[in-house]
Amino acid sequence: MSGFTVLPSTGASTYVPATEMPPALYLRGDGNLVTATELTRGPWAHRVMHGGGITGILGWAVDRALERPDLVCTRFTVDILSGVPVEELAVRSIVRKEGTRTAVVDASLEYDGLQVARASSQWLLGSDTPDHATTELPPVPGDRADPDAHPDMEYPRPGFNADAVDIRVLEGSTEEEGPGRMWIRLAHPVMEGETPGSFQQLMVLADLGAAVGWEPAPSGASFINTDVSVHLVRRPSGEWFLFDSHVEHSTDGVACTRTTLSDEAGRLGWILQSQLEAPPEIAM
Repeated sequence: MSGFTVLPSTGASTYVPATEMPPALYLRGDGNLVTATELTRGPWAHRVMHGGGITGILGWAVDRALERPDLVCTRFTVDILSGVPVEELAVRSIVRKEGTRTAVVDASLEYDGLQVARASSQWLLGSDTPDHATTELPPVPGDRADPDAHPDMEYPRPGFNADAVDIRVLEGSTEEEGPGRMWIRLAHPVMEGETPGSFQQLMVLADLGAAVGWEPAPSGASFINTDVSVHLVRRPSGEWFLFDSHVEHSTDGVACTRTTLSDEAGRLGWILQSQLEAPPEIAM
């Protein structure tokens, strides 16, 4: 795993020591099989995967399928069709179109023969040039947030929110309602034995926009997102990504969270997530 450092467990004493962590979010199996580790566990039900584990493995699949460094992934959309268990899964990808200036790549995730999530991605001829009109970005704070320290939360350990990612808060909280601004990076490799590039790292993190800027439904119930759509204007770079997230609009039962996304080079793109009121059995 040269070039990718597993981050130490800093901050509050509730962090699980790095020596007790799985080596990555996923382990490779035979053929197209992968096994999710405990680092993919989400807060809703502790044997069900966090959305970041879903977007991450699908991002890994489309990235490996195309291997075109001249193209930029300008859109990556994931539909979460059901809860995904932390088990052995089949991941598939297919290049639907590959031209000189454009490409379309799809991927899917299956459990026990059933499709549980799918992704569609568009790739266009582009560059790494940052947006020079971007205002100066705030520095990454020195203290790592500890989501597990909140008295009203019970995250699984190891798990995605507290262990798979490193969150540095500028404004807000992933455990308190309202808009938020946070620098976030991936703390472990996507696949055991592989060094993830910036694109793969960002795809794991993309689902967190709904946590950074979350608000309850008008009824008081929690919202849970059913999709993630990332729109980029250039290739991502580095390992730190700034999420500036808020609920764009909500009605009875439905909401949309919008994230303005930057890396340390400047403005990078946006994330949109459709949300539905969570059923009572998975309310946090």
